[in-house]
Amino acid sequence: MRMQLYETSNRLIRILITLFFLLCTLSGCAMVGPRSISMGRADYNEAINKTEDEQLLLAIIKGRYCETASLLAVSGVAANVRFSSRAGAQFGIGPTENYKGNLVPFSAGLAYEENPTITYAPVHGERYLRQLLSPIPLDVLVLIIRAGGASQATYLTMLANRINDLVNPDFLITSSAGTDHRFQRFVELNKMLSELGVLHWVEDPRKEVPFDIVITGYAPTCAGQAREYLQLLGLPFPPDASKDIILPVSFSIKESGSNGVAISTRSTYDLIEILSAAIEIPKAHVRSGLAAPSPPPGLAGKDIHIHASKEKPGDTAVRVRYRGYWFYINDNDIHTKFFYRMVRILWSVSIAEAADQRAAPVLTIPVGQ
Repeated sequence: MRMQLYETSNRLIRILITLFFLLCTLSGCAMVGPRSISMGRADYNEAINKTEDEQLLLAIIKGRYCETASLLAVSGVAANVRFSSRAGAQFGIGPTENYKGNLVPFSAGLAYEENPTITYAPVHGERYLRQLLSPIPLDVLVLIIRAGGASQATYLTMLANRINDLVNPDFLITSSAGTDHRFQRFVELNKMLSELGVLHWVEDPRKEVPFDIVITGYAPTCAGQAREYLQLLGLPFPPDASKDIILPVSFSIKESGSNGVAISTRSTYDLIEILSAAIEIPKAHVRSGLAAPSPPPGLAGKDIHIHASKEKPGDTAVRVRYRGYWFYINDNDIHTKFFYRMVRILWSVSIAEAADQRAAPVLTIPVGQ
């Protein structure tokens, strides 16, 4: 009878222990699963963002050295997660002195393994070329300006190369050429009137043109600025200052007798060329003629800098190694980082439009053991 009770007791203990480890394993999976998503997603995103920055910078540098650069777009990330668990228990039978201190009553373990697979699509072809070389569409420009806030003047200077007769060249090609201060004043007034709630970029309800610049409630406080704004555009100031000023905005060159605002924009390639000209070419490479010379930048590129150093730099926003030098953007150079971010956004759009996995072979790399 005593032996039967002993066996029943042992069996009950085993069942309880098995249930205990089963619950531990299930709860472990429940905890590790969501945690792997929260940790892994941020890591993958940061790695992709960092390598995209480096790929763009390297392509810009190679362009300055008149070399080709191949591009790969990350088109897919698949992370396979595998969990394995083990549980065990040891029991003694017979006199206690036979196994006392030699047994581990309970043991358990949970293993987590992640095997990511990264898929790349090469970027090339006519679609990519068109995206890269086409002027930035007017609707995109207006959206960026409206969302720009305090950076509105910087965006307009960066993206527009002509507004009516105000010219904003990429480079100062001739020795007599200089920055058109009228353009600079125009973007300052545009920002000032926008921040005061007087000037608005809006869609044209009549659909005759896509957008209008509406100047409203400007008198008497902002009448002087509104008058100067129109003067710079070569447009007359209305005789009745109580009426709204509505200026149709078109994607074109200003025609004689026009009463609106004609804007032409840069392409993504133009912006990349401006960045390329901002590269500090090592003196040894200048002497040997490795890199192409570049004319002085215009208003958009005059304050951007990409440095070069033999030693690996410390605080950088992005850096790449090329031809024995480190090329980088300083982490505290806000203006260059701002310009680089906009180029990166527009360049990413070009890549997304051009990277078609159905038309081109893809490269899939398992990153596991």
